[in-house]
Amino acid sequence: MPRMTTKIEPKVPPGYVEAYRLRLSASSRLVVALNLWAIVLLVPAIALFVWPAAARGFLARDQVFTLTLSLSDGLALIAATIGVVVAHEGVHGLVMRYFGARPRYGIKWELMAAYATAPGHLFARDHFIAVALAPLALLTPVLWIVVWVAPSGGVWMALALAGILNTVGAVGDLYMTGQALKHPASALVLDEEDGMRVYVGEASGVRRQASETLPREAGSFDGPDT
Repeated sequence: MPRMTTKIEPKVPPGYVEAYRLRLSASSRLVVALNLWAIVLLVPAIALFVWPAAARGFLARDQVFTLTLSLSDGLALIAATIGVVVAHEGVHGLVMRYFGARPRYGIKWELMAAYATAPGHLFARDHFIAVALAPLALLTPVLWIVVWVAPSGGVWMALALAGILNTVGAVGDLYMTGQALKHPASALVLDEEDGMRVYVGEASGVRRQASETLPREAGSFDGPDT
């Protein structure tokens, strides 16, 4: 018997209407596009974290990206991969809490992506943008600073990998930020497990966008973020 989930619909203020809906699990074309953009973003992300290695002489001494990893090095890389995913979603959740939401976490298996979401909570547009960009704005700079002082070897590689993955993993956050910015500052945004909904005041004169989702009658998930 399929697992049932409780859907929590937002309490939309009077005079607000849905202007846009994004549902990644219903748009394989957009998922492919975002993955391609992630590959593009991978280039500057790698360059950003290789820079400290070059400046510290690690590259010249062949102390980075070695193919001969010890067991502890391998475990450090695995821990970094899992840890940065947890930290990324955790930062989303902390900022959600700051704005009065109650975050919930999970994995969207069909997208192979973790998420943090706040069921039924409507964020002011700029609050939603702060939630979306927080992991990129906070974790990536912190990790970049740390790799300037971390010792060479497995620990350094693990930290650099975490920084690269956190940066590339923000591609969906950047996309949703762009979509939110297409609407006025007075807009309200519902952050869902695999997308978002935007509501605007009817008096704003904003035209309804073509949503990247299933038809409205199909409903939505109860929830990203990612």
